[in-house]
Amino acid sequence: MPGASLDWTATLRQRQGLPLAPEHLRWHQPEAAERRQHLFLLDSSASMVESGAFAQAKGLLLQWLRRAYLQRESVALLCFGAGQLQWLLEPTRAPRWNADLIEPLRGGGGTPLAQALHSGWQMAARYARQPSCLWLLSDFRSPDVLQLECRPAPAVAQILVDCETAADPTRRLFGGAERLATVWPDTLRLPLKPLP
Repeated sequence: MPGASLDWTATLRQRQGLPLAPEHLRWHQPEAAERRQHLFLLDSSASMVESGAFAQAKGLLLQWLRRAYLQRESVALLCFGAGQLQWLLEPTRAPRWNADLIEPLRGGGGTPLAQALHSGWQMAARYARQPSCLWLLSDFRSPDVLQLECRPAPAVAQILVDCETAADPTRRLFGGAERLATVWPDTLRLPLKPLP
């Protein structure tokens, strides 16, 4: 971890008498480093499941949650699909183990995209004592994109993880993430890389 030094006291406490292993290592955060809270919004709609993007997004989410745990950052997780929203984690320090939370998730139904974003923005406002980064993992296949294009996004860092899987841009059905990233300033769009 560049710029961080090993916290031996926390490392030894984590080790609990076991042989030292990489997962026991704990680091001091550099003084200038500002911890963020990460709000993950996971689309569990039928289109995500059918394309295989839901399984990929869950794997990516597990990696990000692990990284947040190692950096002692705060996380929250909202799962949305079938017209429903469910906060699986409200902002809290990232848990050590996340597979039992993520792996059993099932998907299906429609995409309440606008509802999920509004809920994420409200959560960021409620926990505003810490800077938030909102990660939206979706294929953006929702008519809500039209409604959201007309609404300015709040001042929160947003990363749109575009799970629409067609590699050829001319075959992309909706292009919702590109449209939102164009109209919302300071919003980053990342394509979900398909598995080989």
